[in-house]
This record gives sequence, structure tokens and C-alpha cells, in this order.
Amino acid sequence: MGEPLSHDWVGQYDDEPVVGHSEWLPESEGVPADAPVRRAPAHALPDDEHDPYTRHVEHSEYPEYPEYSEHAEHAEYAAGDRDRTPVDAANTEDTVQRALAVHRLLNGQTPPSPDPLPGIRRIPLPDVEPPRADLVKTLVRRRSWDVFAHHDLDLGALSGLLRFALGVQRFEPAYGSENHPMGMAPSGDGLDVLRAYVLIRGTDILEPGVYRYEAIAHELTRLTIADPVRPLQQIYWQPEFAAAPVTIALTTRMRVAYEHKPLRHYRTMHVDSGIAVQNVYLVATALGLACCAVSDFDDAGLSELLGVPESEIPTMLIPVGHPPL
Repeated sequence: MGEPLSHDWVGQYDDEPVVGHSEWLPESEGVPADAPVRRAPAHALPDDEHDPYTRHVEHSEYPEYPEYSEHAEHAEYAAGDRDRTPVDAANTEDTVQRALAVHRLLNGQTPPSPDPLPGIRRIPLPDVEPPRADLVKTLVRRRSWDVFAHHDLDLGALSGLLRFALGVQRFEPAYGSENHPMGMAPSGDGLDVLRAYVLIRGTDILEPGVYRYEAIAHELTRLTIADPVRPLQQIYWQPEFAAAPVTIALTTRMRVAYEHKPLRHYRTMHVDSGIAVQNVYLVATALGLACCAVSDFDDAGLSELLGVPESEIPTMLIPVGHPPL
């Protein structure tokens, strides 16, 4: 799963006790209401016994890392699989299909469900210092950029952006696990619905391709070896954005959400994505980078490029680079 990062930034900046989610999780979820609250180091990786990401997935080239095979159509939490009944599974599937019907209507298309992309290579990202920037100054300096400098994004800058905008903040006992990940970008009820992909035109180290960000281990899994620029030019409604050295694609996983939430959570999943976008904006600005949130894109084309099932819907593209000189 990769080595944990060397420093607990949460412990440094947050001295207040962390309140867990046991106070609102019923005992049927596997966590008693009076369960003690336990702080986990920000990057202490879960033991295999308590790992909430063990999945039953085919097509994985990394059988020793089943927790990162994200793209099977019916991938579920292992603990959830043990606790669920056939009625629960049927209700979840019914809710997913109802939400997808709305999603297809809004987009005017039916996204494909391509075969999941096998992991080709795992790339640990370097541990980096957080940006030391004043919050108000960062908010004032924040801009949306549609033109980027003609040089690549270095791996340290990409690592810092992913770690402090979309990484794991801490682990909490929740949803039947002692080590449920709580993200730097909060989500409704703490559900782990958000996924981030990195489409790289080129950096000083990484080769072009599509990568998936593994937030717990702070790693990238390379999914393709093809340069994504040409397909991105077709996917963006404004093809000039494909010139950015890096594009972050955010998705949300309906099946994870609807195991626990009703159909109206379709709205909340998009709010979760918006919160993550603001994180990317602020961290990118603090790091001296340029970015832009783009919602005008071809959903079906992006789903096919990422190799995600129809129930994992793309919500935002964020081209990232350096401000023009």
C-alpha cells in the first residue's frame, strides 16, 4: 500500500480532540454508540484485518493490492458485503438505476461501461511540505486560468496539490471499519465517494498517460500509456484546455453513496465535488500554480477514457499548470 508519509500534519495543526462518527452511527452499522474515539495518524495505513478497501474485483493486475482495484461494476466495501442482505443490495441497485436515469436525461447520453483499466505501474509520490500561505491572501489571489505557461509541472508540485487538496486528513471509526478515511475535502456523512484521476501530458518525471490517485497511500496508479491530449481535445468543449500539462478529473461513486443514502443524495455528491474543487483552487494558488474548474465536457467520452463504470460519474475537469509568464 506504500509507506505512510513521514509527518502528521493534522497532529501539528489540529490540537483539538477529533470527534468520531460513532455518536450518529447506529449499532447496526457495526460501531457501538459508545465506542471510544481514537485518533489515527494522518497517514497511518490500516492493517489488512481492518482495511475498508478490500474488494472482490476481476481484471486486477495487482492481486496483492485488491483495495486499489476500484473499477469493478459492483465493487463494494468488504465489511458492507458481509453485513448486507439481498434486499439491501436490491434496494441499492434500484436507487442507483433511478439516479442514472436522471443523469442520462440531464446529459442527453448514455455513458458506456468500459472494461476497467488494469494498473500498469504504481508510483509513490514524494512527501512534501504544505504551502505556507495566508488564507485570506490566497482567496484574494485565486483565479481561473485558461492559458498556461509552456513548461511541465514537477512531481513535487503535483504531489503537494493532490496531498493537501484531495488526500486523507485522518482515519475514524465509521461504517464498520476502525480506519475509515476522512478526506481533506469533506463529504456528506463522511462517505468515501470521491475519486481523482490525473491525466498527464507530461511532467519532468512522469510519462504521459491516465493515472488514478490513491489517496490513502499517496500514490499514483498508471492506467494507460497513451498521451491523453488528443482525446481530451475531443472531450473538452473548449479544446484549448487540453494544452495544460495536467488535468485532474473528479468522479463520484453512486453505489458507495446509495448503500447508505436515499436518491436525493445525487445532489450532495455534486456538492462534495464542488468542495474538492475549491480545495484544488486554494492549494494550487498557494503553491503558485494555475487551474480552472471546467464542467463543460463530454461525459461519455471522459468515462471511456478513465475506464470507469456508468455508476461512477465524472463531475469536473480541472486543468492545472503554471501561470503564463
